[in-house]
Amino acid sequence: MEKLCYNGQGKIKAIPHKDSAADAVLSRQAVFVRGSLKCEVFAMIYQNILEAIGHTPMIRLNRMADPDSAEILVKFEGLNVGGSIKTRTAYNMIRMAEKEGRIQKDTIIVEPTSGNQGIGLALVGAVRGYKTVIVMPDSVSEERRKLVRHYGAEVILIHDDGDIGKCIQECLNTALRMAQEDPKVFVPQQFENENNVYAHKYYTALEILEQTACRIDGFCSGIGTGGTITGIGETLKKQYPEMEIWAVEPEHAAILAGGTVGTHLQMGIGDGIIPAILNREIYDKICIITDEEAIETAKRLAYDEGIMCGISAGTNVAAALKLAKKLGKGKTVVTILPDTAERYFSTPLFDGN
Repeated sequence: MEKLCYNGQGKIKAIPHKDSAADAVLSRQAVFVRGSLKCEVFAMIYQNILEAIGHTPMIRLNRMADPDSAEILVKFEGLNVGGSIKTRTAYNMIRMAEKEGRIQKDTIIVEPTSGNQGIGLALVGAVRGYKTVIVMPDSVSEERRKLVRHYGAEVILIHDDGDIGKCIQECLNTALRMAQEDPKVFVPQQFENENNVYAHKYYTALEILEQTACRIDGFCSGIGTGGTITGIGETLKKQYPEMEIWAVEPEHAAILAGGTVGTHLQMGIGDGIIPAILNREIYDKICIITDEEAIETAKRLAYDEGIMCGISAGTNVAAALKLAKKLGKGKTVVTILPDTAERYFSTPLFDGN
């Protein structure tokens, strides 16, 4: 099966498409014919909230942009269902597991996560009727824990003693131990589940191509599970082989760059492990961003652009500003704003407010 997309040069190019869970995410279309008038409309009523996933806006940065640099376009996933990009991958992993017969009505979904994936899985579990348990570091924001619980899921906290990689590994060990003890437990394993990648490769990336309708010269993304940069990066590179892609890491968890792993404020990325699904051939450079850069850039997105986004969005845009300066005027850089600012009230992002 193939998916068609616009290549920015007046041509339609087919991209191989593996049957994926996001089929139901796309808006249903109805065609009405009255006499000689034929119009195509999108249905406005969804059967459930999961059908509204995706189709988030692409926004041009204006006041933050350097006139001598490439333009920067950001895809704002804070306006996605569940408030983050991870709802896409949570739904894709669960629906594909359903299709493969790995999930039954009495299945218990258990997943180790630093936040947004857990919120997404709790949301999907609520709609699908599954009991959900999220295993999280106790260093994640209080808002993330509360959101998971608000969807009806259980939260298990693992102490972060200053090594986020060690803590995430213990979260994973806890989840896998639960699966060994109870055959009803299903662990999606976001760090190695290819359906994480497919959600971005065949859907998020195609939205970007359709929305930009122009040549993309650069893309950058933080590394969490590796699904975003791998999925989007592979599709964009297929369209524009000469483009430049940067992987972005927090200063205190720059494992790809050979740095030491500690605790940092850029939640959702820099989990201190190298994910199995990460395509390490897809990026051209590793860009390291400090906590201070990430937070200041996220704040600027609010007061310069009116975009309320999280700390990792600040990470991505801080890197995008550097990439845009390198590429120069007349080029286009794309990045992702993974989530909304409202889940960071208790963090330094809102200090001084």
